[in-house]
Amino acid sequence: MNFSRKLIAFGGFAILLLVPEGARITGVFRQLFMQKTQHAALANLPPQMLWAWQRPEDLRGLPTAIGVAYVATTITIEADTASVLVRQHPLLLPPATARVPVVHVDASWRAPPALNAAQRQTIVDAVVKVVALSNTKVVQLDFEVRRSQRQFLSDVVVAARQQLPLDVALSMTALASWCAGDNWMATLPADEVVPMAFRMAAGDTEIRALLAKYGRFQPLHCQTAIGTATDEPLQNLPLSSPLVSNTAQNKNFRHYRFSPKPWTQSQWQK
Repeated sequence: MNFSRKLIAFGGFAILLLVPEGARITGVFRQLFMQKTQHAALANLPPQMLWAWQRPEDLRGLPTAIGVAYVATTITIEADTASVLVRQHPLLLPPATARVPVVHVDASWRAPPALNAAQRQTIVDAVVKVVALSNTKVVQLDFEVRRSQRQFLSDVVVAARQQLPLDVALSMTALASWCAGDNWMATLPADEVVPMAFRMAAGDTEIRALLAKYGRFQPLHCQTAIGTATDEPLQNLPLSSPLVSNTAQNKNFRHYRFSPKPWTQSQWQK
């Protein structure tokens, strides 16, 4: 087996790793490495992003510096099946807008999915396929799972990252609770994690207090992006927080915004 040397600098020390050629850095070393580097495709993505969900959207009035992450494919997994629905609604954008296609996955509550290999591959295939719709070489996976389904999501992320071209970045959304004291995603090979700080159910008060105190989530893999909603603004964040006005000047941090209603130019300006 061929080996390569990887040198990681951290806190004034250099760590020399001898790893199999082509192997990926995972776990704590991956977190240390990601502090210093960012996937090139993400580095070129705008710091301000808008989510366009599965509904008609006319975003031609958007400033050109705003990117759009839009639902391109919806997959429903239930029992032992997986159904795929491509976007059914028009999405009107300025030609130069940075576009990130999103694969949204729903796991049925009425007929819990078997989480079989075929369902996993259907999701992975959809993620790989939407690369053709991206002008940024970034794709996003949106998949909320129960605790018992976490291993399945982990397997999906690992398989998707393995099958995507290396120059394509894999972004994934995350429940805010997954970034607030629940560190199960730390070793996943996603290039970006977007904690969704809205619709936070039972943990809402605690998580808002955490963000107000620290201005960010604590796990390293949750510190490069955040998702918020127009109808659930975050209040009392410290001025030093990357979540407030300086976001637009911080190209290493991305702010995704969700609206429960179709976007309008005046709503975005507000």
